[in-house]
Amino acid sequence: MIAIELDDLIDELEEVIAAGIRLPLSGGRTLIDETRVLEIIDQMRTVIPEEIRRARRIIAEQEQLLATAQARVQEVLSERGLLAAVEAERERLLQQAEQEAAEVRAGADAYARQVLEELDERLSKLLSSVRNGLHALEERQSGA
Repeated sequence: MIAIELDDLIDELEEVIAAGIRLPLSGGRTLIDETRVLEIIDQMRTVIPEEIRRARRIIAEQEQLLATAQARVQEVLSERGLLAAVEAERERLLQQAEQEAAEVRAGADAYARQVLEELDERLSKLLSSVRNGLHALEERQSGA
């Protein structure tokens, strides 16, 4: 509304000047309604400070919006950095867990192999004893 008032006052000032009477042989001088021009200038003095206050208020709002946006961008970048750090730590922990699981599997496999080899050895001895016993029985039966 104020911008329109200022524009209107400027238009009115131009109309007063355009309505002035040109003086012949005066080098382009014009007679104008001095009272009306001074009234318009007084009105402009009233309107212009309000325009400046409004412009300053708009600039302050824009600066606040910009500061808020910049803070949000920093927050997002910080969150992304934090998320990247969390993701990197997650990957590290997964690799560590996989490595430990592989070591546990390898240890379990080695233990199972050792137990099976010992069982094989015992079974071999037991089988040998059983065969020796069968062989001894066969000899007794054949010699009897």
